[in-house]
Amino acid sequence: MSGGAGVGGIHRLAERLLGIDHDFQLIALAGKNARLLSELQKVSFNHPGRMIPVGYTTTIEQVMAVGDLAITKSGGRTTSECMAVGLPMLVFAPIPGQEERNADFLLEHGAALKAQDEAGLEFRVRALLREPLKLKTMRRNALALAKPNAVEDVLNIVLQAKL
Repeated sequence: MSGGAGVGGIHRLAERLLGIDHDFQLIALAGKNARLLSELQKVSFNHPGRMIPVGYTTTIEQVMAVGDLAITKSGGRTTSECMAVGLPMLVFAPIPGQEERNADFLLEHGAALKAQDEAGLEFRVRALLREPLKLKTMRRNALALAKPNAVEDVLNIVLQAKL
């Protein structure tokens, strides 16, 4: 995932990951970036049936529900959405500050791995493809961290405080 604005060279990352000799599919999200979506479509053409390029979507939860791993930044909303559906994360080059702290939290709880560069990303994906039980454990850990009713819980606290 490259965020709503479709920032980043995920077409290069997708091409690199699709070079891994293993049976998997890749869903690459371009957000609102039409140029990136076009680049992803070109990559997809070279790998029939292995990659699905997607532009902006309002149903990200459905995309996440069919995934086994999210390769993404660790922004607040993305992190929350991944945990809510039990989607393990491979955090790629988190931005210092909030994203780094989110990544550290996920790493400490076994719900994510982190890669700082393309080589590290490929290495971790290869390792997870060889170790499906690790991915299963990461999924369980992500679900354990989930707070799907957080908005309702906070609202109840606020309303109780006003009474």
